[in-house]
Amino acid sequence: MRLLRVLAVATGFAAVLSQSSAAQDARQFKDAWFWGVKGGGLLYSSVTTTGGGAPLVGAEWLITRTNGGLYLSFDQAFLTTTGRFTDRDPDSVSSFVRNVTLKNLRRFTMAGMIFPAQTRNLHPYAGAGLAFNQIGGVDPLIARDSIMAKKATFSPIFIAGIQARFKPMSLFVQGTASPIQKTFFLSNSTSSRSVNLSLELGARYNVGSSIDHAR
Repeated sequence: MRLLRVLAVATGFAAVLSQSSAAQDARQFKDAWFWGVKGGGLLYSSVTTTGGGAPLVGAEWLITRTNGGLYLSFDQAFLTTTGRFTDRDPDSVSSFVRNVTLKNLRRFTMAGMIFPAQTRNLHPYAGAGLAFNQIGGVDPLIARDSIMAKKATFSPIFIAGIQARFKPMSLFVQGTASPIQKTFFLSNSTSSRSVNLSLELGARYNVGSSIDHAR
């Protein structure tokens, strides 16, 4: 009897997966909502690092229409590097340079997307928008305006990639480029490159239509 119950549960689970896969395959790329997860790498700089690399993970939401859409994502890069800022001696008018340890980078992205040259299974795309970048931790933590000003910044971001349709989900690869302000901790005034780059690979699942069809 226990074997029969196990077989019944396994059969039911397989049927649910089969239906989910069939439903995913029947859904189109356009007019859809996609939830996705991704991993990759970030190329960054700081006062002590030029072209440093850090692993990156994230979650995202893509809304598609016929020719364009909306992209939202939250990413975290795992890094440890050094930042620098100018501090003042409270007992004099002199100033000095102080180093701090920076840990991790959080990035929230919002971008408008376009979808040129679409096929049934391959979907190239490009986008542009705004990214909010924030250092996860600063050590030692000093409550100074100069720290707060260099810990977070907004920057433009550009995205290009391609998504391939499989069962039961789609796979994608994309690259991003984001110019960084010189006042941000993750910048290097001596480097000719003032752009943070990332390469990301992930999976997206079509959760349904982005259009409220009339019943």
